[in-house]
Amino acid sequence: MDFSTPRKILNAYRDGFVGSICDPEETAKLLGELSMPIFGAAAYDLYGDGEGKISLPFKSLLKFDPAFGPYERQTTGDCVSHSTRNAVDITRAVEIDVKGDNEEFVARGATEAIYQSRSHMGQGMTCSGAARYVHETGGILLRKDYGDVDLSKYNSSLGARKQIPKDVYVTEAKKHQVKTISNIRTVEEARDALANGYALSVCSGYGFSSVRDKNGIAKRSSGWSHAMAWVACDDSREIYNETLFLIQNSWGKWNSGPKRLDQPDGSFWIREKDARGMLSSGSAWVFSDVDGFPARKIDWTIDEVF
Repeated sequence: MDFSTPRKILNAYRDGFVGSICDPEETAKLLGELSMPIFGAAAYDLYGDGEGKISLPFKSLLKFDPAFGPYERQTTGDCVSHSTRNAVDITRAVEIDVKGDNEEFVARGATEAIYQSRSHMGQGMTCSGAARYVHETGGILLRKDYGDVDLSKYNSSLGARKQIPKDVYVTEAKKHQVKTISNIRTVEEARDALANGYALSVCSGYGFSSVRDKNGIAKRSSGWSHAMAWVACDDSREIYNETLFLIQNSWGKWNSGPKRLDQPDGSFWIREKDARGMLSSGSAWVFSDVDGFPARKIDWTIDEVF
C-alpha cells in the first residue's frame, strides 16, 4: 500500500483500505473487565459541563507541542495508534496546563508500541485493543531514544513489524499507564468529556470531504475504516443549533479550506448528525489520569563561582 503522500492515503481509504477494525466481541470483553466502562456512568457528575460552551483542549497540547496536528503523517495502517496517542497527549497536556499536575510534558507520545500491540501481523487494529494497551498491557512511550530502540522519530515499520523489544514495549511502557479508560456512547458524553479536557479516539466507518466549508466544517463523503481523535467541541450554537466537534486526522496537510478557533492543519469540524453516527459504532474511547513524568526539582543556582 502506497502511503507516500496525503492524497495517496486518502485514496487508499476511499478504495476500502481498513485501518480501524471493528471487533464487537473484543470491545465487549474489555468493557466487561473495566470498573468504569461507560463514561456517562463513570463521570455522571460531569453531565452538562460542556453545554453551551466552546471547549478547546487541544490548545493545551499546542503549548507543549506546537507542531501537533500535521507533523506526523501516518505511513502505514496505524491510524488507531495515532488517534490514541493524540487523545492521550491532550489529556497529559491538560493535566499539566490546566489541572496543575506536578509533571513535565517531556515529549510527544510514540505511536509504534501501540500499533505493535495488535493481535496480528497485518494492517490495521481495533480502538479497544489500543485502549487496552495504554491502560493495562503496556502504557505510554515517548518520542525519545530508549537505548534498545530509538523512538525519537516516527518510524512506522517498528510497530508494523513488531520490532520494539519487550523491556521497552512492556516494562518501560508500564511505568506510565493510563489509569482510567471509558467508552463514549453519546454526543452529550463526548461534549462533556472534551469540556473537562479529555479527548477521544474514535474508530468508525465515516469519511469526509477534503475541503472545509466557510465554517471549517467537512461534509460526510465516502466511507473510511479509520480512526481519528476528537480534540474540541463547539456547543455555542452560533453556527448551527447543534453541537459541533473538531476532528484531528493523521494524514498531514491533506485538506484545505477555512479554519476557525485556531484549529490545527489537517483537522476539520463535523456536524452533530455525523458525530452521532460515528459514536454509534461503540468504538470511541476517552482517557483519564495518566501516570505522568514528575517534574524534577533542580536548583540551578550557584552559590559561589571562582
